[in-house]
Amino acid sequence: MINISKLLDVNMIGKFTYLPLLMGMDVAFGNVTVINSGVPSDMFNIVCKIRDKNALNSAVKKFRDIKLPFACWTGFDDDYPQCKNDLKEFGFVCDEHESGMFAEIEKLSRGKKCGELQILLVDDAKKLNDFIRIYQELIPQDADPIKDFYSRASTYILNPESSLKLFVGYFDNQPAATSALFTDENTAGVWDVVTLPQFRRKGIGTDMTLQALFYAFDNFGRRIGVLTASEDGEPVYRKIGFQKLKDFYVFNV
Repeated sequence: MINISKLLDVNMIGKFTYLPLLMGMDVAFGNVTVINSGVPSDMFNIVCKIRDKNALNSAVKKFRDIKLPFACWTGFDDDYPQCKNDLKEFGFVCDEHESGMFAEIEKLSRGKKCGELQILLVDDAKKLNDFIRIYQELIPQDADPIKDFYSRASTYILNPESSLKLFVGYFDNQPAATSALFTDENTAGVWDVVTLPQFRRKGIGTDMTLQALFYAFDNFGRRIGVLTASEDGEPVYRKIGFQKLKDFYVFNV
C-alpha cells in the first residue's frame, strides 16, 4: 500500500530544496534538513525533517551564528517525538498551523469557479515579475529578499525542463494570484497558492490549485496531488476533494 504521508514529505522537501540546490546554496541533508539561502527572510531559510535534538541544536546554532531569520517546520514522519517541545524550550513560537492533504487528481472537477480568471504558466521574464510583485504586495517587509531570490532563480524557473512550474492568475488583466507546481516521480505538489486581498472570495485560489494539478496530470501523468492548507483554507480544499493526512507546525523566533 502506498504511504501517501511519506509521498507528501518527499514532495515537500523536494520543493523546499529544488531551487536552492540548483543555485548552489547551502543545503544539508541527514538527521536534519537545512536550507540556508543566504537571503534575509524565513521564507527561504528552513529547518525541517528533524530526527534528533542534537541535529536541531546544530541547525539552530548555525542560523543564530550567521544572524539570518529562519523557520522550523515540524510534522514530517521522521521528526523525533519531542521536537515541538524542544523548539519551545529554545524560545520558538508556533505561528502557523498547516494541514497536509492529498487528492486523486482524476476524481477532481475540471469546472472553473471564476470565469474571468486567466491562468498562465510563468514562461518569460514578465510573468515571473508579476509572480514576484504579488508576493511583494502580500509580504512588503520581505519585498527585497523575494525579488533577490526569484530573480537569481529565474534561469532555472524558466527552463522548460524544470520540475517546478509557476503560475500567475490574471483578473481583468491584473496579476491577482499565484500557485506553484512541483512534480517528482510519484506526486504533484501544489504550493504557494496566494491571492491578493482585493481579488479574494471569487474562487480564484481553487482555480489556481486545480489548474496546477491538471497540468501535472495531463503533462506528466501524476495521479496523486498533495499540498498544505491553512486553517482557513482546509475547508475549501476538502470541498474540492482533498483529504487530510496530518498536521504541520511552523515555528519562528
